Amino acid sequence: MEVIISSVRDECVKISSEIPSAVFVGAAATLAHLGWYARRTSDLDIAVEVASDVEEARLVNLGYLKLNDKWYTPRHRKIDIYTRDVSGFAVTKVVNDSVQVAVGKSTIRVAKLEMLVLMKHRAGQTDDVRGLIGNRFSSIDWDYMRSIARNDVEVAEMKNVARSMRLQK
Repeated sequence: MEVIISSVRDECVKISSEIPSAVFVGAAATLAHLGWYARRTSDLDIAVEVASDVEEARLVNLGYLKLNDKWYTPRHRKIDIYTRDVSGFAVTKVVNDSVQVAVGKSTIRVAKLEMLVLMKHRAGQTDDVRGLIGNRFSSIDWDYMRSIARNDVEVAEMKNVARSMRLQK
């Protein structure tokens, strides 16, 4: 499993060097927040605010391949590129609130933990929600989460997850 994880880490570093404004969301962000523990992913998701970073001609010149409106990196990894919205969050908000994570001697940018939890919740990815809350509970800024949530119900649902794991009363 370590080979899979290291290949995801390596791919994230390479994508970050090729698409400088990339912020990882989805599985790569989840892995980064959880210390790159074993979790499979079939694709990588990035939010990109700088449109010129993902212009078709530029990506093709870098060796990216577009097949049936789907992009693949030069290393044949499927990549979903978001330029407007990710799970109800404007890409500008995702980018502005992103955090840097060390990956070996490099760094990548990933969605902020609380935003990622809400993204995963909105996508119905309960295993990831439980994993993020369970492993990073003490790092969650509940006030920040409340400020970006659609409503109080969303935050209450995340607190219920924590409660079900006996992390919060």
